[in-house]
Amino acid sequence: MLKENEIKNAIPKVCAVHDLSGFGKVSLTEVIPIISAMGIEVCPLPTAVLSTHTYEFKGYTFCDLTDQMRGIIRHWDELGLKFDAVYSGYMGSTEQLEILKEFMIRAKGYGALTVVDPVMGDSDLVESGFYSDKVIGMLDGMRELCGIAEVITPNVTETCMLIGEKPRKRPVSNNMIKRYLKKLAALGARYVAITSVMDSENSMCVAVYDGDTDKCYKVDCGYVNRLFHGTGDIYTSVLTGALLKGESMIEAANLAAGFVYKAIQATIRHPEIRIREGVLFEPVLSSYFNKTEYDKRYVEI
Repeated sequence: MLKENEIKNAIPKVCAVHDLSGFGKVSLTEVIPIISAMGIEVCPLPTAVLSTHTYEFKGYTFCDLTDQMRGIIRHWDELGLKFDAVYSGYMGSTEQLEILKEFMIRAKGYGALTVVDPVMGDSDLVESGFYSDKVIGMLDGMRELCGIAEVITPNVTETCMLIGEKPRKRPVSNNMIKRYLKKLAALGARYVAITSVMDSENSMCVAVYDGDTDKCYKVDCGYVNRLFHGTGDIYTSVLTGALLKGESMIEAANLAAGFVYKAIQATIRHPEIRIREGVLFEPVLSSYFNKTEYDKRYVEI
């Protein structure tokens, strides 16, 4: 996957640009253990520290780390650190987007893989007013960031926002999926994965575009009629790790979908776990990445 470059790390090293929530599994509390379990070092560049994530929780603490981000990057530069990948999630402001864009452009210059999960919300959050004027104001910056990235992983709602269309009711037809994928790729990304796609009343998939082959795929995710918080961060973390380990885009997408499926199955065995607490991915870590073969979950469309 990676170009010839001057990165010479003993094992792959990922800079993870995400927030850190103390409770409620999301962002760095998922990114770090999952990518580490894949044999890859994670160096967090935190954008904020919260007592909990913001979905369903009230009264959470929030510490904005925008001012610290530039200092952290400056210190890393002084140390001569180079990363095999830069992988970002939720960004809290246009200033953070600018910092990240500068950092990603320089990282691409020495051959790093760049992955952007343009976290802005999902359809249920749109209806509840999640898309504030602040988030709408960040759209142009997020589009620019997606143009810099080699890989982007929006959900369906974020896809519609990025390509300037009104979020649509599910399910989504194959023709619509392919149109979404191609319009996202036109922003500049080489690989696209649209998560949480309802392709029928009782079917969920990830839609994948591989710019190397100009092919589109659907990757089956299984279906359970309830929300699962934090699965997007889990999915993109596994995808990033698999790409760094040399998998093709579709095989990495397949591996990630299988991991999320296993984590969801582990979660539904515990009905006492509330949606806001996230999914039980931890039991899956001990065995999933030790396999040599994985179920094929994808078809070309």
